[in-house]
Amino acid sequence: MRQPVSFLVAITTIAVILSTARASIGGWEPIKNLKDEHVEKIAEYAVQTNNMISNAFPVQLLKVQKGQIQYVAGRNYKLIVVAVTPEEGNVVQLYETVVHESIFNEKKLGFF
Repeated sequence: MRQPVSFLVAITTIAVILSTARASIGGWEPIKNLKDEHVEKIAEYAVQTNNMISNAFPVQLLKVQKGQIQYVAGRNYKLIVVAVTPEEGNVVQLYETVVHESIFNEKKLGFF
């Protein structure tokens, strides 16, 4: 009789763990430390990649104003960055960007 009770406890524990994990996987969460070195590198990657593929004047990253992270097969970073365009008289603008970082640390710009 002891085995069915242990089995039931194990199944219940696994169900609780999976339901808790499922709530956090796939949903967007705020990034708590926008000055984290990795977050800044993701933002810089987005700006540099955009500058390479865009026909517009290049922009320079000033700071990350807001960010969210999504845990998928890797991580998605949705960032609002503040950037300046020196060639247009130092116009400061906000840009929204999404960068996917794979589990192998490969990055891909979604949009800028």
